[in-house]
Amino acid sequence: MSKKKVLFLAEPNQDLPEYRHFQHLYECIPYQLTTSEKLIEDFKTSLKDIEAIYAAWLGFIPLGGFANEILANSPPNLKIISVCSVGYDGFDETAMAEKGLILTNVPSSGAAEPVADLVLFNALQAFRNFGFCTQIFNGELNNSMYIRRRLQDGEFDTSSGKLQLGNGSTHAFGQSSAGRPNISPAGHTVVIVGFGRIGQTIGSRLHGIGMKIAYVKRTKLTTVHEQQLRYPVTYYKTLADAKDVADLVVIACPGTAETKHLVNANVINAISKPFRIINVGRGTVIDEQALVDGLKSGKVLFAGLDVFESEPKVHPELFGRPDVVLTPHIGASTMENFDHTAEVSLKNIDHVLSGKEPLTRVN
Repeated sequence: MSKKKVLFLAEPNQDLPEYRHFQHLYECIPYQLTTSEKLIEDFKTSLKDIEAIYAAWLGFIPLGGFANEILANSPPNLKIISVCSVGYDGFDETAMAEKGLILTNVPSSGAAEPVADLVLFNALQAFRNFGFCTQIFNGELNNSMYIRRRLQDGEFDTSSGKLQLGNGSTHAFGQSSAGRPNISPAGHTVVIVGFGRIGQTIGSRLHGIGMKIAYVKRTKLTTVHEQQLRYPVTYYKTLADAKDVADLVVIACPGTAETKHLVNANVINAISKPFRIINVGRGTVIDEQALVDGLKSGKVLFAGLDVFESEPKVHPELFGRPDVVLTPHIGASTMENFDHTAEVSLKNIDHVLSGKEPLTRVN
């Protein structure tokens, strides 16, 4: 009897025991997306017998998402699309359900810790201005003391994003960088927008370095749940409500129609003091042009971005600034989580093709 066919838009760890076992059970077909027309043609011909699709977060986004014509022309025997990430942007989950197609993802159990690590990394950079040092400590000036003196005497033009070093004629303890104080994050308030598993793990990390934790969520956690966090928190209904306390804003919410441009020019201007922002949620939550304008004006002191409004493209004016740290959507990208997401995704497919309920159904 022939094996059931599974299409792979992403490649798991080839040495993963669970994947090797899966290959014995199913015919695994690697596939590279090119155009919508080519995919639809293949769905009707060479891929007409596939019963499952294994996809990464990006999935069908390069072709406009798994919706409309692509969804309408999907193979008749297709039963499940298993996404090996928390996010499942670009999948029309409602239309899929109407067609009898199951969508699964991998909840944030494996992503929370590494994402929180990235936020911690960026939070330290945000307050200590490490980016100013790393930009100039590149071998051209091969003298650590001289760099400290020239950096302390230097100036930073927020409008251009350019750093101008001073003459380095005075002693420098290293307490400031181009006019910006290098300060400890301890005692400052972070407002975490989105306070599920990932947001709560971020709160734990930042509480560990002495920060005060505030969170924004549609509904307040119960008193018991807040107590179970093991660190004190303050609730705000909206980011605007937290405008007078925010020293750092961390975006950890999903990208939806409701959260699009949640951080915009009005919000940035409404926050009472210059602040820092980190985004590990979804790029669409921040209006990137408003963010760039905020950096240029000095209202935004630092931006640490792992996700982008027009991902995979990045606003060109975010590059080359010492007050900006960019990472290419790698918050959850550890080997441990890579294998964990594959294991869950493969199990979801196996369950459905075996006539059982999937583990982590979305729709």
